[in-house]
Amino acid sequence: MDLDIAIQKFLKYRLYIQKIHKNTISIEKWVFKRFNEFIFVKYSRIVSLDEIKLDDFIEYAEFLETAEFKRWKNNAKKIKLSYNTQIIHQHKIRTFFKWCHLSWFMEKDFGEMPIWKFKGNKNLSLLSKEEIKQFIELAKNKKNRIRGIRDELLFRIAYFTWLRRNEILNLTFKQILSDDQFQIVWKMNKSRTVFFDDDSKIKQLALELRYLYQTKLNIDFNDQNDFVFRSTVSKYHGEKLWRWTIFLIIKDYKEKLWIKRRLTIHSFRHTFATTLLENWANLFEVQTLLWHSNISSTQIYTHISTTKLKECSQLLHLS
Repeated sequence: MDLDIAIQKFLKYRLYIQKIHKNTISIEKWVFKRFNEFIFVKYSRIVSLDEIKLDDFIEYAEFLETAEFKRWKNNAKKIKLSYNTQIIHQHKIRTFFKWCHLSWFMEKDFGEMPIWKFKGNKNLSLLSKEEIKQFIELAKNKKNRIRGIRDELLFRIAYFTWLRRNEILNLTFKQILSDDQFQIVWKMNKSRTVFFDDDSKIKQLALELRYLYQTKLNIDFNDQNDFVFRSTVSKYHGEKLWRWTIFLIIKDYKEKLWIKRRLTIHSFRHTFATTLLENWANLFEVQTLLWHSNISSTQIYTHISTTKLKECSQLLHLS
């Protein structure tokens, strides 16, 4: 089967069988279009799935690292893809070829091929405890009560439960309100348990937010429509938040707090991991909490401060 035909079949499978959001499908079309064009230029012809080799992935990863692409909003300006975007591209392509192998479209199995990382993500965006408190305090003082509670709950969940952005967006009230722990489906359909305590105020805020959704936004909750994080904008009234909206929320709070460095919702996860390590949590415990399959991933995501490392050396003193 030709590569371009397989891509079309995969996108239809994602849209109609897996029920992936149309916005995600549009991003994946953009990813596979670039990969297909790269393979076409390399071979100077349309390529079948079984002709593709592991070397093609390595060369494509190098291409993503060095090439410049037209910016979405301004075609006149070209930019290099960020480190995280490069990794996302590789993950999506790997998922595509794993599906092709499982669907008997190709004999080779590239499902476990490595993700090529040509540079380290050294500049982790961390928040201090004081800054996290400022985010929460600013949310409490919002005039729009629903938006304020929603944002405060977002920040508390991001910090206290160390979930990733998509995992947060897919949270339901049934999960949060069931107990002081809940199950969440992780990568490859693996199930993980998330814990939180009363001090996090997650359940308290979720109850209040659900009540406001019902009374103010007239949302009718059911098993298919029980999402915690929803839009309060009139155009998208009550709809599940988009990934892009999370970025805009963080950007708005960051600007109001006069924070100049780059921050994302993932910064709360970095802060969680770093805080645990600085308070002498075991590296393997943090690895389990972050759901990292490899300990090297935990070491990349968490950086122990120089002060704590100096304290470690003092444990060796003889007197």
